[in-house]
Amino acid sequence: MNILEIKKHINKPDERYECELLERLPDGAILKYVNDRPGRVAGVFFDTGSVTYALYRAHAGHVLWKMVAPSGRLKGHLFHISRDLKVGADRLEYQDLLLDLWVDPKGDITVLDRDEVEDCEARGLIGRQEVEWIEAQAQVVRENAPDFISGFDELLGGIGPHVS
Repeated sequence: MNILEIKKHINKPDERYECELLERLPDGAILKYVNDRPGRVAGVFFDTGSVTYALYRAHAGHVLWKMVAPSGRLKGHLFHISRDLKVGADRLEYQDLLLDLWVDPKGDITVLDRDEVEDCEARGLIGRQEVEWIEAQAQVVRENAPDFISGFDELLGGIGPHVS
């Protein structure tokens, strides 16, 4: 079954992606997206046909993506700091809060888009309290990334053999 993912942005137009719904969770969902064009994340190149598995949980302050090459080789994980997850029958939406954390296959973490957070605060699009919340969520990810990733892998393993 397909589901529409809507990633709401503070500083640019929303993004919409047609994804495959792999599993509904009591507090979220697991989606699969196949890239229809090449792209780059944290300096890492992704070919057309690369796959993103995404975990959305209402209680988490982030969305977790597992990103793999068309061959199935792990490219890395991306944590989007976010809030306000809503899962409906045919759509899922959330508020992206600018800051991302990239975890490479070795487990090294790179913080991305801190400049966007600073710019949005300077422009009055977000306040100091929200910046502090974003930073707190990033710290939670830094401290728990291996556990979050292994928990997601366990969920993916229970879905079936088509999941890398």
